[in-house]
Amino acid sequence: MSGFGLLRVTIILLIGSCSVIAQDLTGPAISTDGGNLKFIKAGNVVFEADSVSFVSASSGAPLALPVQKGDPGLPGPAGPPGPTGPGGPVGPAGPQGPNSPGPSSANSWNQCAWSALELPNDYGYLASCYINKKQNDTWLKIAWDGNLRIACTFCCMRWYFTVDGDECTDPAPIDTAVFQQQTLNIIRQTSFSGVCKRAGQRPLTAGSKRIQLMLMECRGFGGYIYDSYTGFDSASRIIVEEVPPPAGGVVPPVVTMTPPGYIYQPHLCQYFYYRLVQNQERNVGTVAYAYFTKLHDHTLLRVTWEGNLRKKGCNGCCTQWVVKIDGEDCTGFEKIMTSIYSATDFDVFEPTTVSGICYEAGGIPIEAQQHLVTFEVGNCEGSRIADAATGFLSTSRLIVEELPHSGYVDLDNTTLPYSPHWSFCPIPQAQTEASAGTQGITCSMNKSADHSSLLLTFTGNMKLAGCQECCMRWFFTINGEECTDPAPIDAVIYSVHTDQMNMHRGSTIQGVCRATAGGTLVRGAYTATLNVGRCPGFNTTFITSTGYDSTSSVVIEELPVPAVSSSASRPNWQHCSVSSLNSSAVNTSIMNCSFDKIHSNSSIKVTWNGNLAVENCTMCCMRWYVTINGMECRNPGPVDAAIKQDLIGARLSVPFDLHSPASISGICKGTIPGGTLDTGEYVVGLTAGICDGYSQTFDVLTGYNSVSRFIIEEMPSQREDECALFG
Repeated sequence: MSGFGLLRVTIILLIGSCSVIAQDLTGPAISTDGGNLKFIKAGNVVFEADSVSFVSASSGAPLALPVQKGDPGLPGPAGPPGPTGPGGPVGPAGPQGPNSPGPSSANSWNQCAWSALELPNDYGYLASCYINKKQNDTWLKIAWDGNLRIACTFCCMRWYFTVDGDECTDPAPIDTAVFQQQTLNIIRQTSFSGVCKRAGQRPLTAGSKRIQLMLMECRGFGGYIYDSYTGFDSASRIIVEEVPPPAGGVVPPVVTMTPPGYIYQPHLCQYFYYRLVQNQERNVGTVAYAYFTKLHDHTLLRVTWEGNLRKKGCNGCCTQWVVKIDGEDCTGFEKIMTSIYSATDFDVFEPTTVSGICYEAGGIPIEAQQHLVTFEVGNCEGSRIADAATGFLSTSRLIVEELPHSGYVDLDNTTLPYSPHWSFCPIPQAQTEASAGTQGITCSMNKSADHSSLLLTFTGNMKLAGCQECCMRWFFTINGEECTDPAPIDAVIYSVHTDQMNMHRGSTIQGVCRATAGGTLVRGAYTATLNVGRCPGFNTTFITSTGYDSTSSVVIEELPVPAVSSSASRPNWQHCSVSSLNSSAVNTSIMNCSFDKIHSNSSIKVTWNGNLAVENCTMCCMRWYVTINGMECRNPGPVDAAIKQDLIGARLSVPFDLHSPASISGICKGTIPGGTLDTGEYVVGLTAGICDGYSQTFDVLTGYNSVSRFIIEEMPSQREDECALFG
C-alpha cells in the first residue's frame, strides 16, 4: 500500500461515451489493486472503457492520485426496487396442452337440421344425427324440435329416439306421443328432450354414437299404424349434447333423408356365380364378392343372396353366413345373416335365401361410391367350425338394389312419379319355440291406395324335428285375417323319420295379397303377423322353432296396379299361385305363369316360392329350374336350385324325407347366350330334372300342402360398368 490522503473528490464512472457525476464524499476513498477498484465508502463511480479518471470537486481538474490495488470488498446492500416498466408485446400462443383426464368445461354437441324435412313416413326410421362421445362416464342429452302430425280418428302415434339402435332405458325413454279423438289435420310444433345414460343393455361408452328419430304405434292401440307426418314447411332439428361437458369434437352430420326433387329410378345389379367351384368347400371366409356403385348418399341397399348352403361334419354345431359391406356387418338396420344348426352329422344341400336392407355398415353410413359386397361363412358364436359348403350344383347370385326411403305417394294416382312404398322389420337373433300361435314377428304399414296390393316376405330360420311323421304350417295374417285373394301366404315343413335329426335352417315365405276374409285391403293401417299352426289333415300340434341364431325379417311392399304400356312409370309385374300343387312330375313343366313384357330393353326377374323335397333316397340330387317359353335362361345363366342329400355318414336307421319351403329367384335377360327378350307375352315355367353329373332320376315332390307361386317383375337391364364383379 503506497499511502492515503484526505481528499474531497467526485467519483465519475465513464463507460464508453456515457458519464454520471456522483455525489461528493470525504476521507480515504479509493484504492486500486491490479486495476480493480475497491470502494471504502459508498459513492457513485462511472467507468470509462479502459481506465478510471479522478477529478477535483471544486475545479474539475484531473487529479493524479497514487493508487494501490486493494483487497476484495464485501457485496453492498441491495438497492430499493425500481418503478414498474411498461408492458411488453403479447407473445405467440403456445402449443395445446394434454387433455384433462376428466370432463372439461366445453360441451361436445351436434345439431343436425333440415330446412324442409317433409316426411310422410308412418313407421320406423325418420332421421339420424351423430356425435363423437369423448368420455365413458358422461350422458347424452337429446332433443327434437319440429312439426309433427297425425290424421286419423281415435288414434295415437309415438315418436322416440334410439342410440345405436336401442331405446334409452336409464333413466327412461326419450319420446313423445300425439293422440286425437277426432279426425283432424293439424300440424303441431313439438319439442321433446331427455338425457340418457344407458340404451338397451349397454352403457353409453366413448365413441361415435348414432342417434335416430323413430316412429311407431302407441302402446294399447292394437298395433295399428296411422297416417303421420314429420317436419312440415319449417326447419326441423335434432340436438345432441354430451353432459357433463367433455372436451369437444363432433362428427359432422350425414345427410340420410331423401332430398327435394329426387325422382326414383330403379338401380340394381345381379352378380352371377356358376356353382362357386372355387369356394364351395370353404368353412371360414369369403365365398362370393362383387362391387356395387351406389349413386346417392340418401338411399339404402337391399342385398339378397340366392343359392345352396350346407353344413356337415359335426354333431350339435352351427355355421352362419353373413353379408358384409366394405368388410363390415350391417349395423343399420340389422346384420344380414342366416345359419344352419343340426344335432346330427348329415350332408344336405338346400336352396336358401338371405336378404336384408342396410343403410350403414360398421356404424358408418353407406355413401354414394363403389362398395365391396361380400358373402362370408364362419362358425356361429360358441360353436366349433363345421364342414360348410356354398353354392353346390346350382347357380348362386347376389342381387344388390339401391332403394330410396319409403315414400307415401297415392299409388292410385298414375300422374304422380312412382316411388317405392315399403316397411322393413328386422328381428335380430330372436328364437321363438311354440306349438301354435303368433311367433312374435310382426310388421306394420300405412297403405296409400285402395287398388294396390301388398307383397309380404319373411326370411329367417325355421325348424320342425323330433317326430316320426309330422307337419306344421307357418302363415301370415293381416290385421288378424289370412289372405284370401289371391291365396294364403304360407309355407309348411313336413318330415318323415326326423326324430333323429334337429336342424334349423333358413327359409322364405312370400306372397301377394289384395284381400282377406275381412275384405279388400283399401288404404289404411295394416299389421302383418307370422303365425304357426297345424297342417291341413293333421290333428296333432308339434313343437316348432322360428328365428334360431340368425336375423329374421318381414318386408311389406305396396305394389301398384301393374303397368300396361311402356310409357308408364309404374312397375310391370305378375303373380300366379296354385294351392297344394303336390306334383311329382320330372322333366316336364310343373307350373306355368304368363307374363306380358312391355319394354324391349328390359330383363325379367322371376321368383318361385313353394315347397321342395327329394324322397326315398340316401345319396341323391335333383334340380329345379325356371324356363321362359320352354328354354332355360342363358344370359347370364340358369335360374335354378338343387337339393343334394348324403345320409350315409349320418348313420340314420332309415332314410328321411324332408319337405321344406324354398325360393328360386334370379334375373334373366335372354334365353340364348348374349341374347335378349323382346316385347310380348312369355310363359314362365318350373321344371324338375337330374343334377349335372348324376345319371339317375330320383323321386321329388313339389308344392306339398301349401301355396306355390310365381312373382314376375320387369326390370331395367343392368349396366355392366355399374355392376362389376371385380372392382
